[in-house]
Amino acid sequence: MKKNNIVLITLFSILMLGFSCDSTRTQNFEEALKTAKEQNKKVIVDVYTDWCVWCKKMDRDAYSNPVIKQMISDNFVFVKLDAESDATFNYNGKIYKSSEIAALFDVSGYPTMVFLRPDGTVIDFNYDTYKLNNLPGYYKAGDFKKVLEYFRDDKYKDTDLNSIL
Repeated sequence: MKKNNIVLITLFSILMLGFSCDSTRTQNFEEALKTAKEQNKKVIVDVYTDWCVWCKKMDRDAYSNPVIKQMISDNFVFVKLDAESDATFNYNGKIYKSSEIAALFDVSGYPTMVFLRPDGTVIDFNYDTYKLNNLPGYYKAGDFKKVLEYFRDDKYKDTDLNSIL
């Protein structure tokens, strides 16, 4: 009986891993920038940590939503960046650790999304009249869809994000 439980748990874990994999994700930060430039798409950098409960909830509730997945796939290049990783990437001609890139983007909590233009420059936007360069926090799928539309449609150029949420 114990052996059957172990097999079931293993199969369930593999199945859940398959559901959590997202074909819209690019392997790493550097590759995402290259792909964005080639495809002329904006980049979503999902800055997370392994221990962050809200990051995992965002993965489950927003990023796994079929509508969100399709919007990201059609309009953006998506990359997850572990803020505590020692992995190194070239960004703007300089080599940074993942943790240094997160600091460069002023990330102070998790999850945080950073939106980049196809050339890799950070998109600044207004939220409640404050100029921001990242979007911290957890968003339900419905609200995150509005965020994606905001950046996809270049509304950040003349609209306060708070006015659409």
